[in-house]
Amino acid sequence: MVEPNPNYTDELRVRDRILSGDSVAADEFFNRHLDSLYEFVHYRVGRDRSLAEDMVQDTMLEAVRSLDRFDGRSTLHTWLCGIAKNKIREWRKKRKPVLVEDLLDESDEAIESILAQIDCEPLPEWALDRRETEELVGATLSSLPPDYRSALVNKYVEGHSVAQIGEALGKGEKAAESVLTRARLAFSRVFQLLSKERGELS
Repeated sequence: MVEPNPNYTDELRVRDRILSGDSVAADEFFNRHLDSLYEFVHYRVGRDRSLAEDMVQDTMLEAVRSLDRFDGRSTLHTWLCGIAKNKIREWRKKRKPVLVEDLLDESDEAIESILAQIDCEPLPEWALDRRETEELVGATLSSLPPDYRSALVNKYVEGHSVAQIGEALGKGEKAAESVLTRARLAFSRVFQLLSKERGELS
């Protein structure tokens, strides 16, 4: 039997509180994960806002019904994204494929592999110095963990300092810089993967 990841014990506590009927924990769960789950789904359903909202709602309903099966081997965010992926695949079977959302689905395993390697590698300085299409940048951001996405948006869209990013993430300045560096690396690699698969990089 695979043991829960000790890094995710807080996630298991949230699960147990919700299963015991703690409405405050349930509200926190929804508030914490709705936005990041929507971002994840949005680009995978052709940026159809109504469809994305329906898909997120269906995902959350299924998550609540099956919360007792969450085993702590991943984060709740990753677990929710897994449920969403299954729903998106069911939806995709009923429609004609289109570019970016199908590209994300086909690249999910490679993206997960990239993200899994980030914590194990040196941290070179990467910068978001390419001006590419809004669609591909958004698709890349939607694939990143919430902390990575938040750090990049705060830095490059909002223009916040590392100290401000740390405050938003609830981390010290040094830890925030580490998150930002890893986020840049993850963005660069996922972006290059999607660009290559789309035929924009040789």
